[in-house]
Amino acid sequence: MDQLTLHNVTVADAGWYTCVVSNRYGQRQQSSWIEVLKANQSALDAGRTSSSVHVLVLVVVIIAFSLLAAAAVIVAVCWQRHRPPKSRPLVLKENSIYFQPLNLPVDPEWEISRYQ
Repeated sequence: MDQLTLHNVTVADAGWYTCVVSNRYGQRQQSSWIEVLKANQSALDAGRTSSSVHVLVLVVVIIAFSLLAAAAVIVAVCWQRHRPPKSRPLVLKENSIYFQPLNLPVDPEWEISRYQ
């Protein structure tokens, strides 16, 4: 990419300029409006203003993404804390209907004595 630098321009030089490029395959042209800044508005000041705007936009984007990430973490933590358990443990008490000791005889060929 080539760059054209114009020296000793005045405010009167502002206007539309057209760049024409051609070769044996064809021709292309592009027009653009050129604005000339006054002497007290140097290119350095214009660059600083542009840089300040870019930094401000970058800071706003970083803050927005940080807030979005924090909100996602908060939602994930709340979801983990308030979701129902996958399964409830079965608690058996000695005298409940699920837990009744059975008085079955011990089979000495297959079992070890329950009372030692």
